[in-house]
Amino acid sequence: MKIVPEKRSYRRFQKPDGFTSFEVIVGESDLWISVPESEFCDEIVRKVKEKVVSIRAVLKEFIDKHPAFYASLEPVSVPPLAPAVVLKMAKAAELSGVGPMAGVAGAFNYFVGRELESFGLSEFIIENGGDLYISLRRGVTVALITGDLRVDGKIGFKLPPGKWGVCTSSSKIGHSLSFGQTRSATAIAEDPVIADCAATYLGNSSSLEEARRRVEEVSKLLWGGIIYIEGSFVLSGNVEIVRVSLS
Repeated sequence: MKIVPEKRSYRRFQKPDGFTSFEVIVGESDLWISVPESEFCDEIVRKVKEKVVSIRAVLKEFIDKHPAFYASLEPVSVPPLAPAVVLKMAKAAELSGVGPMAGVAGAFNYFVGRELESFGLSEFIIENGGDLYISLRRGVTVALITGDLRVDGKIGFKLPPGKWGVCTSSSKIGHSLSFGQTRSATAIAEDPVIADCAATYLGNSSSLEEARRRVEEVSKLLWGGIIYIEGSFVLSGNVEIVRVSLS
């Protein structure tokens, strides 16, 4: 497999010391993955690509038979024997109050993460359209991108060691479908699919007051939440904003 040169400028900030990175592109799926350099091998790249191809095929086959799974903006019921990726997305959507496709990037991250773990990897960073799945034995600082140059690349938050899904939805930037007025809504959870769906729910906030209500409603699902709307931050859970410097 060919490792494609980096295209997204922010990705150059994502590789910790001692890690190596590679990109996997299959159709619309574009994943940037960092793993410890000492544990990297070409077989990992091949297997990750196979996993992405497989997930896409499974989802396409299911959607062809159940188009509401793709089109619905609300939770939908799926057969109990549906594929694992479908069940995972449907459950996260039900908990968060959004359509199941809101969790698609998080689902790719989750199952690619499981593939990396099958190689014995306990540390990795997966980025998929700006949504992250982080597994590290060290703490890490995540910078916020909101579309507001006054804050972008200048503030962020710290995550403790562990596994974290960090997903962001915005009505102003990116390709995420949003019906709100948020500059950005970031959800942090141990489960990256939950984080992805919750970020969409938070991103649909249309006012500061609604943002406060929504983040409270999903707070039990999350480690933390950050909404930037009307020039103000709404924080929930364990999040503490810190200054960062990207260079």
